[in-house]
Amino acid sequence: MQKILEIINVHISVLESFPPQLRIVASGNVPTASWSDPRLVPYIYIQPPPDGIYDFDFVADPPEGIAAEVISPIDAIYAWKSFPEGLKGVRIHASQNSKTSLLAMADPDQPDRQPNRFTFSDCDARTRIVFFPKVFMPLGASETPADSQLEYQGAEGQFVFRGDEIGQEQTVLGLIISVILKPNADAGGLDFALILPPVHLGGEAHQNFETVGIKIKSRGRVIKPVGVELSYETLTLKGVAEDIPIF
Repeated sequence: MQKILEIINVHISVLESFPPQLRIVASGNVPTASWSDPRLVPYIYIQPPPDGIYDFDFVADPPEGIAAEVISPIDAIYAWKSFPEGLKGVRIHASQNSKTSLLAMADPDQPDRQPNRFTFSDCDARTRIVFFPKVFMPLGASETPADSQLEYQGAEGQFVFRGDEIGQEQTVLGLIISVILKPNADAGGLDFALILPPVHLGGEAHQNFETVGIKIKSRGRVIKPVGVELSYETLTLKGVAEDIPIF
């Protein structure tokens, strides 16, 4: 294998998969016809590059026999599973030049989009939660928006919580969001807590992730209680963070 002659273009994007994959598409030129097996070969790093730019060689196999001496286009695609969290871009090298492509979140000309809607569901789709960190009114509306809104749909029924009805606490786990599904009366109560990790969209419209929700059941009034007061049911949730347009 040999490096190709020159890099013409490099484009990177994050695929909608779990876990997310980085798709790298590179195009360039080779000095003759009949080059084969184009591929991107990543550099091996002992420590992550300080600038967050990861390097690749664009290589291919030259023809074994006689080939037409005409500059020819060549393309390569690389799918990077579980790419590093600190990655800001990639740099692709050829024999005569190199080109860099930045993720949208690392591009200073691109705004850093913030999620304004989070949607969660369990594996059986029996529980669905929609959380709005801020509830925005359409442009021109005079009403004061609520601080936040959470919609819960599950075996317990359908609920909508707003503002002070939603508990929010920042912890080492992330933001813990809690609501009361059933007040703690003589028969016991039921709370629901959701762990929301920090999610950065960069220049993308949405990001997929996983988290957990916890149903917290209290046992109610018990004469001379013995044992634990609370029991827990944990749900694995698939989440989608989105920046949706507000009209």
